[in-house]
Amino acid sequence: MRRFSTATRLSIGLCALTVSLLVGAEAIGLIPSATAADLRGRKDLCEAIAIHCSEAARMGDIETIRRATEQIVSRNPGILSAAVRRSDGFMAMQVGDHAAHWKGPPGDESTPANVRVPIFAGDSRWGTVEVTFRGSADGWRGMVDHPLVRLTVFVAGASFLGYFFYLRRSLQHLDPSAVIPERVRTMLDTLAEGVLVLDKQQRIVLANQAFAAAVGQPAEDLQGVPAARFGWTSPQAEDAAGNGNLPWAEALRSGSTRTGVALCLKRGEEDTRMFTVNCAPITGGAATVRGALVTFDDVTSIEKKNAQLRKTLDMLKQSRDEINRQNQELQALATTDPLTGCLNRRSFFAQFESHWSSAKRYGYALSCVMVDVDRFKSINDRHGHSVGDQVLQHVATILRSLARDGDLVCRYGGEEFCVLLTHTDLEGAAQAAERYREAIETRACGGVSATASLGVSGLEAGAQSPQRLIDEADKALYAAKQTGRNRVARWDQMPEGATEVGKPIAAAAGERAEEQTVAAPARAAQAPPADHAADESQVPYRAVTALSSALKYRDAATAAHSQRVADLAVATAEGLMSASECFLLEVAALLHDIGKLGVPDAILLKPGALTDEEWKVMRLHDRMGAEIVAAAFGSDELTEIVQTHHAWFGGSPKDPGLPRGENIPLRARILSICDAYDAMVTDRVYRKGRSPEEAFAELRRFAGKQFDPRLVERFVSVVTRLGPDDAAGAFPSEAAEAVDRVREQVERMARALEAQDMSMLRAMASRLAATAGRDGLGEVAQVATALERCASPHPDVLDVVSKVNELMELVKSAAHGTNGHARPHRETTPMNGASTIAA
Repeated sequence: MRRFSTATRLSIGLCALTVSLLVGAEAIGLIPSATAADLRGRKDLCEAIAIHCSEAARMGDIETIRRATEQIVSRNPGILSAAVRRSDGFMAMQVGDHAAHWKGPPGDESTPANVRVPIFAGDSRWGTVEVTFRGSADGWRGMVDHPLVRLTVFVAGASFLGYFFYLRRSLQHLDPSAVIPERVRTMLDTLAEGVLVLDKQQRIVLANQAFAAAVGQPAEDLQGVPAARFGWTSPQAEDAAGNGNLPWAEALRSGSTRTGVALCLKRGEEDTRMFTVNCAPITGGAATVRGALVTFDDVTSIEKKNAQLRKTLDMLKQSRDEINRQNQELQALATTDPLTGCLNRRSFFAQFESHWSSAKRYGYALSCVMVDVDRFKSINDRHGHSVGDQVLQHVATILRSLARDGDLVCRYGGEEFCVLLTHTDLEGAAQAAERYREAIETRACGGVSATASLGVSGLEAGAQSPQRLIDEADKALYAAKQTGRNRVARWDQMPEGATEVGKPIAAAAGERAEEQTVAAPARAAQAPPADHAADESQVPYRAVTALSSALKYRDAATAAHSQRVADLAVATAEGLMSASECFLLEVAALLHDIGKLGVPDAILLKPGALTDEEWKVMRLHDRMGAEIVAAAFGSDELTEIVQTHHAWFGGSPKDPGLPRGENIPLRARILSICDAYDAMVTDRVYRKGRSPEEAFAELRRFAGKQFDPRLVERFVSVVTRLGPDDAAGAFPSEAAEAVDRVREQVERMARALEAQDMSMLRAMASRLAATAGRDGLGEVAQVATALERCASPHPDVLDVVSKVNELMELVKSAAHGTNGHARPHRETTPMNGASTIAA
């Protein structure tokens, strides 16, 4: 709606004031009344008629009366009719239709429209002259004809025109906004931010359209209004800001510029606008401050987004803290043995290697003690597995209590422990081992007595690798068992050849553990030559860990499968080979699928079964894995295990060049069985894993064809002895493992978000969408796909943070649903019928 100009509005006001004065003057009688004048004229006219008629009546000249009356009526258009009525009521004469117009009241009374004038002949009343005048007009016509109304209309129109032209010229000199050119005002109106020009009294001189829209009032109505009138508040407080604290007041007071001041304006119960205010003083001559220029940048939507972003970031932090807590718990589970609380083998190897490097570099002493609970199988058989677990926990508690802060205590095998003593020579280690033995012997576990045999070796004995040092302590341990148990044996005091007694696989598979020959670690074949022994020791565990981490990053399912296979292989090999040989088997198991690093993601992460062409590419990973292992470690034995673990015991139909029977390395034959078993019992998105009994039956069906039949029976015996949970794999479900895979990826994505690395975040989101889709986590895959789109080169940060937070919430809820346990796995061997193991 178009608004009137200031000059127009002032002219209308002054005009109304003038008309009010005119009406007031008329009300108090200062203006003559037209009605009174009219009545006086009628009175005078009637009196003149009466005088003429009286003279004629005295002479009895009715005709003269008639003529005189007609002349008077014709000369006065205000008279409608006239008549002369004698005293006896006889109408002597009339002019006009007097009977129709006369409305006189009874008696001698008159009205303004109907007048009676008496006629006397001498002293007696002769008759009456009756005159009917025209009445006043009714309705709007009467109002228009009224003199006062006509006067008022004239005065109003004339005064408005006079005031308007006068004020328009005067305001050009008095209105401050008039000095601003129209083009400048138009330019200010095009600005998206509000602009005010204030005078020294903080009153608005000029407001642009943006500010007017912000406060919800027309720009013209704001002129002269104090800028503090709108109830500005500070974002930090709901109370209105004082006039003196407003930024333009400070700018006017100090003559300095104020920028970036936040103010809020409440426009309704639910509508509060936030502005960033900048103001600068307007100076005149002699640098005097004459006003201020103020700009208002509406940042309401930005602040709402920032508030939402802060809230989302808080939620993201909470989710990440929760995931970090869960990861710490999982890390503790991954580095410690869940039953005893001691370090597990892989964590022990990693830390052992660090201590070994420091000892070799700085000349520190370093010793190793191997501890084995005597006749542990008998304890299990006599008291049950739960008591056996309590005995292991009891022994672990004793070892940890006697070990120093810098020592490492590891559960090395079923009932076997390994203690690494830092800064301790062989003599000191032997003394510590004796303390361990004595404490285990004298401290009964709930009425169950147990003893232990211990083997000790030190760096000064000449070991060239951590594995060789463990091997020496292990051989000393078996010597202690051979010479009566419950004793400590030192490697440097063992007679030559005392550790070379072996035991065939068949006996090891079928006899009770305590009835087996308790000599040094038995081997199914002759001890390897010295150069091989040296070769197998040159496998740095840090490199193994690095390759395993790379595989876990590329395909966490395969990395988890490799870890499970390594655990099964170590359990199967216990008692068949030395500690260093067992270590090499464990490394081979961890790296037997390392060639999958070279398989394309489209095949490696495919959520369903592979096609024949894809299988051709997938099977290349065996050859690539052997090449990676050979290049990384230069260990012929390790490379041979990886190369031949798919060789068939009865001859490989698809690769006749591979060895067969006893020519296949023992460790490769063990690895082959463990690999196939874990593949069978593991769940897939597209099929359910087999039960341990079904997997045992399948292994036996291919015994002699694909697998060493004696090792199959040993494997079945070992896994069965581990209990039903371990026989099933002792690992969580596929769903739980998938959650952990997602958890690790989402945590890395959160770190990429903190670093604002959107390209990395997009890549991670794409990979997460693929892995989640493969693992059957459709909702996670959808959110990851949406995140990949959001993390564009010009992303909406709030959307990106929201999507990452949504992923974390999904992971948290999924983790709670699976109790937080998850280990990823993916084996590529097809599991259907006879081809289960033959693939």
